[in-house]
Amino acid sequence: MKGCQLDVRSVAVPDSTEKEPTDELRVALICTVFNEERSIARFIDSVNCQTVLPDEMVVVDGGSADRTCQVIRDRLDRRVRLNLIIDSTCNRRFVPGPIARGRNCAIRSASFEHILVTDAGCVLDRDWVRNLKGRLAEGADVVSGYYQPQPGTRFQNLVGSIFCPAIKYKEVKDFLPSSRSIAFTRRIWLEVGGYPEDTYTGEDTKFDLLLFAKTERVVIESSAIVFWEMPENFSALFRKVYQYGVGDGGQAHAVGRYLFRALCVFFPPLYLLLVLTGRRKAFGYVVYLAQVLGYVRGLAARRFRWRSRSGMRENS
Repeated sequence: MKGCQLDVRSVAVPDSTEKEPTDELRVALICTVFNEERSIARFIDSVNCQTVLPDEMVVVDGGSADRTCQVIRDRLDRRVRLNLIIDSTCNRRFVPGPIARGRNCAIRSASFEHILVTDAGCVLDRDWVRNLKGRLAEGADVVSGYYQPQPGTRFQNLVGSIFCPAIKYKEVKDFLPSSRSIAFTRRIWLEVGGYPEDTYTGEDTKFDLLLFAKTERVVIESSAIVFWEMPENFSALFRKVYQYGVGDGGQAHAVGRYLFRALCVFFPPLYLLLVLTGRRKAFGYVVYLAQVLGYVRGLAARRFRWRSRSGMRENS
């Protein structure tokens, strides 16, 4: 199948400036998958159990070698229109940001103006669709949902206490939602050019910032919750947070925050003070270390891309 390209000219979008009654508003739930057979049934079951079902589900598979697609077809509630797209170009073999590319493909293929986004490895709270849909019906361009850790082993519960803190913000835009729990209009997605496809991780952070720069109609719906499975062991945790750091570094995002983390890593007494005062958990030192190493890698890659582009311009 030909790769799904983001072309704003080919997407007709209705006027979304007027509010729509919740019972008339139609939503498309989109996600990407790749070899998700182990967890996809739980995710689909959580979709089927929604108090308000999505009108459509668009799934982009990046070329799974297992039964992911078959499980989706067999298990999804027949009342939900399924649009399953198999696109092997939404894969790291072909593009730096396969998740972003898959999301853009799914949104472009959706039948409705209002989009709900999550990750297939999550489990949705039974009112997730209802809560996001209600805020969209009130006229929001962007609805920031939330996530909590799935209960698991002692290790996973410890990691969850670090990854999923309580929402704290002074302004609505201080909270950058993960794309495992977010909703927005397709119009605003088009206006910012879609998800950035140049990074494997951190694409949703950059996408959030683009959305927030474009609209003031942003709300937080903290009751729109998805449950996120935590890494099962230390190795998986290190790889995950390292990749998060690479993504942030590749976009030079949150420089001040990462400078502070680097200071804590290279001056352990500072981090110990934070632990003793109850402001950080001891286990978090390892998270900081992985993030900082990843951030440095991302910054180096960013500089290499910049130099490559500069060389191409000089030679043209």
